[in-house]
Amino acid sequence: MDQECDVVVVGSGIGGLAAALTAAEYGLRTVVLEKAKKLGGGTAASHGGFWLGGTHIQKAAGYNDNLDNVITYMRFLSGGETDEARMMTFVKRGPEALEFFDRCGVKFRVTRGMTDHYYDMVPGSVGEGRLFEVELISANELGEWKDAVLIWPQAPLEMTIEEKIFWGGPNDPNNWKKDLMEQRRRDRICGRGTGAIMHFLKQALRRGAAIKLALAVDRLIAENGRINGVVTADGASVLARKGVVLATGGYEGNPDLVQTFEGLPDWLSMFPSSITGDGLKMASEVGAGCKIIHNNIALFLGYNVPPGNPGDEPTFRLCSIGEMLCPHTMVVNRDGCRFEDESYFPSMVPALRHFVTSSHQFANLPCFLIFDRQFHTKFAFADRPLGSSIPDWVARGQTLAELADKLGINPKNLSATAERFNGFARKGSDDDFGRGRKKWSTGAPLPGKEVKNASLGTIEVAPFYGLQLHPSAFASAGLLANIHAQVIHQRGHPIPGLYAVGNAAAHTEYGVGYQAGHSLASGMTFGYLAVLHMLNGATAASLPQAAASLVASSSAAAR
Repeated sequence: MDQECDVVVVGSGIGGLAAALTAAEYGLRTVVLEKAKKLGGGTAASHGGFWLGGTHIQKAAGYNDNLDNVITYMRFLSGGETDEARMMTFVKRGPEALEFFDRCGVKFRVTRGMTDHYYDMVPGSVGEGRLFEVELISANELGEWKDAVLIWPQAPLEMTIEEKIFWGGPNDPNNWKKDLMEQRRRDRICGRGTGAIMHFLKQALRRGAAIKLALAVDRLIAENGRINGVVTADGASVLARKGVVLATGGYEGNPDLVQTFEGLPDWLSMFPSSITGDGLKMASEVGAGCKIIHNNIALFLGYNVPPGNPGDEPTFRLCSIGEMLCPHTMVVNRDGCRFEDESYFPSMVPALRHFVTSSHQFANLPCFLIFDRQFHTKFAFADRPLGSSIPDWVARGQTLAELADKLGINPKNLSATAERFNGFARKGSDDDFGRGRKKWSTGAPLPGKEVKNASLGTIEVAPFYGLQLHPSAFASAGLLANIHAQVIHQRGHPIPGLYAVGNAAAHTEYGVGYQAGHSLASGMTFGYLAVLHMLNGATAASLPQAAASLVASSSAAAR
């Protein structure tokens, strides 16, 4: 059935729900359309971090941050590929958005123990205080919507990022507070990206936002150059008086678009399969411009974990911030050679993209995770309980040569590489690639032991294990958007009534670099700003009193 509202939001990740909550807070009739059966999109599969500097939460927690330092760090990360205006908008108005949602009832906390990725290597970086996460929340608080949010099975949700750091890291559950976690599971307590979605969903529902699940959008409605609504897959029209927000995520689950914009072999998506570039395709049909971020650092390695239940989809395990941080692991190419510091994913990125002209092959793709029984007995593989058997889909051998034959790796080189690596592990210094020297790491030393280098450990105790790793990334391309999140036409002007937020938009606010928390903080910020832009012509009399004062203060901040 056709309907009319003020704001249509397509997609239910953090950008979409931030826009929906903002619109609902301002008294706008809002509809969120999600094509999947569960809410949350890529956000629900994320760790749930938000990165911002100079916020009220930092100040309350005793952190002193300097806006100039934030800008300096952002300009380093950009690699020359930022839109300066969007970057400055993100830096200056992100804290405003955070405070707005805090007042709406979304509760955030500083994540202690997490450094900026480039801490102490570049100006403007800090050792702690810029990463935020939501407070833990029970799904039961959502009432009839308690089962509506996607639960990503690859990591426990019942702990904060901070707890995971201080309890031993993501792969070392020896010191996790298991009784507390079990109680939280019984109470349906969630953190990470799932918890963030629950917080925003709870507040949007309280304000009357309408949410439609399993309802895909087929196309945009364009009249005289303006976007006035959408047509759903069942042929119904949903008209939008103020605007349409595309919060559909990237295209990581669309092989054709991945080949077009990424061009890396053996790609796997780290996101739910529903994220297939819908926003990019629909907006392109009405003339929207697209922007590619070259040398995108948000490139990771991982593998698919088969589903536990028949009919479920496999889920991607982000090995770059999992097993690759741990001792007793290394990554090699088909020649059996290491090629970079496995524990620091930004260092791996150029090596993964290295293309050899003489052979017309990628030098380091495919590549393989190699580990031994020492890793198996001390750490969790693929977030399975400690002590679980290594699953059958992981290759194994009693010798490295036997394992190499099964994986198609040069056996002589693999044995030599392991011997050299073991020497580095014994002395605590990786002379080839400096593994373990950088400040940023979510790995941890072995419990109760002093180690020279927490990231290094020998690979010498049979059986030996290995599996192919696959590249995955946050999309390098997206819709071109301005400081208001308006989608820009190929001819350079904003398309009236059309906005793109989150990974649906090209990340020109931070460019080449990647910092954990950028994606969610950007989606939240520009989802908020998109609605404020829609309200620019509104009068105070047409808005609830509290909302009118917020519009006035936000407009003043924009000036």
